[in-house]
Amino acid sequence: MAYEASDNSRYSEIIKEKLGLEREPVAVKFVKTEEDIPQGIEKVAKKARHCEFVTRAAAGETFYASAEEQACKGGSSAMGLEPRPPKVESGEFYYGLGRFDSVETSKKVVDSLPKVDEENFALLYAPLKDADFVPDTLIIIAKPIAGMKTAQAIVYNTGERAQANFAGIQSLCADAVAGTYTTGKPNATFGCDGSRGYAGIKDDEIIYALAKDNIEPFISAFENL
Repeated sequence: MAYEASDNSRYSEIIKEKLGLEREPVAVKFVKTEEDIPQGIEKVAKKARHCEFVTRAAAGETFYASAEEQACKGGSSAMGLEPRPPKVESGEFYYGLGRFDSVETSKKVVDSLPKVDEENFALLYAPLKDADFVPDTLIIIAKPIAGMKTAQAIVYNTGERAQANFAGIQSLCADAVAGTYTTGKPNATFGCDGSRGYAGIKDDEIIYALAKDNIEPFISAFENL
């Protein structure tokens, strides 16, 4: 049977029970036009960073945010909501923050960051249990032990080793959302200064992200392990 939004509540309970999560798993979905926003989902009231939106959804909120509401333009552009700012594109921005030894090194890393090339109008955010939509990306914020169990569930019926592809910048946007969406594969990331400083990702938490097609095999693995 195809994955449907009606499965979300059950899937959420399985994930929370198996991983012992303190936060709700977060469903994120790309929306192409304003007309595609589901009825009943309101625009977020205040501008904030994508990573902050994720942790707000993990605390129980449901809403959507367009480029206008995204305070971090590097993250917003990674998800196809707007063009990448010139100083981010050139490497100047992260070099100016002292993250790299040169502008050239910074640009090399920026060029390697996952990025959604197609244009999107907004992102939907919701705790998985309440999501009335099938997510494009599922974000799990968890303790490292839960990361181990997540990896075991990923390899259970695929035989493919779990991957962790990250650079310590644009963690919840590029690594978790854009990366899984564009590759269709799960990814682990350890957070970034933005997500830990602004969104409250704790020192003992890591992030796992699943693409839409990873979710049902992941649940099946948990039901059989």
